[in-house]
Amino acid sequence: MQRFQCCANVMLARNEASKKDSNLWYVVKSAPGRQIKALEEMDAVGIDAICPMMRREIRHFQTKTWMMRQFPLFSNYVFACLREPVDFDCLRRMDHVVAVLGGTDGPIAIPTTKVQDICEAQNRGDFDVMRPPSITVLRPDSRVYIQSGPLAGHYASVVKPKGKKAIKAVVEALGTAREIELSIANLKLVA
Repeated sequence: MQRFQCCANVMLARNEASKKDSNLWYVVKSAPGRQIKALEEMDAVGIDAICPMMRREIRHFQTKTWMMRQFPLFSNYVFACLREPVDFDCLRRMDHVVAVLGGTDGPIAIPTTKVQDICEAQNRGDFDVMRPPSITVLRPDSRVYIQSGPLAGHYASVVKPKGKKAIKAVVEALGTAREIELSIANLKLVA
């Protein structure tokens, strides 16, 4: 029951269609909280549109259970792919579209590669905000991604737990492998 169109499906269709005709991506501002309605309106007239999403784990205030929720990455904005010749009048007639972002020269097209990069990052989970993994999940030889700190962006292999909130891990940086202690709050478990 995904209410926002998946980036992967649209980008796959865009790659196939890009060989046939030229399409341009634009950033469209929707009415506040109306990204879903704007996507539905665009879909009804045949405009491919995406709303990049982020997942966030939140704790229910009463039951204290963890839940996964999806939120728009850019509040009130969607990406729309318009075919040449571009017709902005069809967007102006929509109820849930406020504007197309641009400058003094009119709306500015976004390169397809930028939209693809955002979609790939969404599919990898780069925008997701998850709770840190528990120490019991981080077994020896588990692979983790370091999200913050001086080694942000590197991968590490877990050697052993070090207390309740840290681990010993081997990080390969600058051509050498080093065993260091890392806080689990900075880590993301990867497959």
